[in-house]
Amino acid sequence: MTWFGGSRQWWTLGIVTAMIAALTEPLMPAMLKPLLDRGFTRGQLELWIVPAAIILLFAVRGLAQFVSQYALARIANEGMQRLRRVLFERLLAAELALFSRQSASALSNTVVYEVQTGAMLLVQALLGLSRDGFTLIALLAYLIYLNWKLTLIVGVLVPGVAWIMKVLSKRLYHLTRLGQKATDDLAYVVEENVLAHRMVRLHGAEAGQMDRFEQLSQTLNRLAVKSTIASAAMTPLTQLLAAVALSVVVMIALWQSGEQGLTVGGFVAYITAMLMLIAPIRRLADMANPITRGLA
Repeated sequence: MTWFGGSRQWWTLGIVTAMIAALTEPLMPAMLKPLLDRGFTRGQLELWIVPAAIILLFAVRGLAQFVSQYALARIANEGMQRLRRVLFERLLAAELALFSRQSASALSNTVVYEVQTGAMLLVQALLGLSRDGFTLIALLAYLIYLNWKLTLIVGVLVPGVAWIMKVLSKRLYHLTRLGQKATDDLAYVVEENVLAHRMVRLHGAEAGQMDRFEQLSQTLNRLAVKSTIASAAMTPLTQLLAAVALSVVVMIALWQSGEQGLTVGGFVAYITAMLMLIAPIRRLADMANPITRGLA
């Protein structure tokens, strides 16, 4: 991350605006509590307050999300330019043995395409982590404010989600590295046959080269399927844990509404905030795939 750390002003702007956008998330369920308790029931709210608050809330969130995404895009492009420059300088000063060990397609693919792909994946993941991470913290803080006892149940999610992400992230990283090697090998076969097409036809080696290409293609296909399985399994497992916690919370909240006099507005606000937790948890679980591919 050395090449992406030079734009400190953009990092500061991106993080601050991401925090502002996240702080607007719990305000939506927070607005439901007075609306239900005082608006519909007792008629104590002015009619213009609700639409004005909703419009202001979405305007602030939209502006903050736009600025945050723009700042991280600047960080990605400037860091990618620095990284490409460093790689090309090292390529110019590299030992001659490097060019015998690595094919031209592998070297050019690393400098031109892998840098861009990895940088964009990492920045998109950072954007998601900053947005969903701060949103998750803000919603949890609001839930603790409403009912800290019920919110303790949400803590059951943390070790379960962490274990799932740890196991599947290791497998994704291993499969990504193997996939990159298989892609380089496949590109080398194509490059070799293009450059030496006369020799291949002269010796009648088309069938052997086709078998070689087919084996590498099948290997790459198997690795892609395995990566998809590991990535796709993360989201439903995480959502299952969230559904279990949500079911227990709803049951206890319904019991408290009868025993402890929980208001309708408070109950709806709490359940709404709980439901809003599922989306950032799911997106955070999906972040393991782009982060793993970007780092590999």
